Amino acid sequence: MAAPSSPRPSVLGVPEADADAAADREFGPVLGGVGPDPGPAQESGIESSASSAAWSAGPDYLPSVVPHDRLAGCAAAHRRLLDLVERVDDDALRRPSGLPGWTVAHLLTHLARNAEGHSGMVEAATGGDVRDQYPGGQEQRDGDIAAGRDLPAATVRAEVAAAVVRLERAWDAVHVDVWRTGFGRVSTYGVTTLADLVFLRWRETEIHLVDLALTDLGGPRWADLSPAYVEVEWAWAVRGLPARLPAEVTVLLAPGDRPSTAVGRGDELVVVDVPTIPALAWLTGRDPGRPEWPALGPWW
Repeated sequence: MAAPSSPRPSVLGVPEADADAAADREFGPVLGGVGPDPGPAQESGIESSASSAAWSAGPDYLPSVVPHDRLAGCAAAHRRLLDLVERVDDDALRRPSGLPGWTVAHLLTHLARNAEGHSGMVEAATGGDVRDQYPGGQEQRDGDIAAGRDLPAATVRAEVAAAVVRLERAWDAVHVDVWRTGFGRVSTYGVTTLADLVFLRWRETEIHLVDLALTDLGGPRWADLSPAYVEVEWAWAVRGLPARLPAEVTVLLAPGDRPSTAVGRGDELVVVDVPTIPALAWLTGRDPGRPEWPALGPWW
């Protein structure tokens, strides 16, 4: 099926090209961090760059709590997902994905249900509540994924598109005060800020686009991860690495394309001297790495 001829609007009303540009800008702090405003906001309560620019140079200036760069990055990843899904037919759905035991249908169904879970958390936060991403827990999550195994391509395309639209509209509707005070609850991190939830959805989309293993249909490889996403994921992965290492190990990450970082407190030093992208494949559990590298605990 051909891709739509007109640009698909992305989150916060930013056109696709502008979302790509905003996603490639430098990021602010990782936790709850926000970067430059991608443009005038379309919803009540969201501060625009035009209104805040006059204050940006002052000593009392505070950056917006709205995670504009994360929203733009995720919107760009969503567009790539929707463009790829348009090329998936019934035969492609039955292929094995890059995740053991998962077909393409399983993975696309998961991406749709994951987006719906994020929508539920955002909508609940707008009402002052904290909701679980999957109210039925792991059983609900696994059951939803299994239910997508035999769905036809037209249904999968429609479900993914509807879930993405719902989530981006939910983000659009969030008042700035809710960005400041709202939370959702995910199984991996517990109670989590809305800004960090945006990153978790962005991560889900970027990584699973590669996991789909649909390069013959124009899908991405590891080298195609967006640079903006790589920057934030590197910081998250490094920050979470100590809890995943054996107690006796210290890892020196020496990618060569960014500063080296030592992680861990053990006496046994292991040097991981591969560039950022293959290092991320190891850190995210997609590549076992070299035999001398330590076995890592689960990646979240």
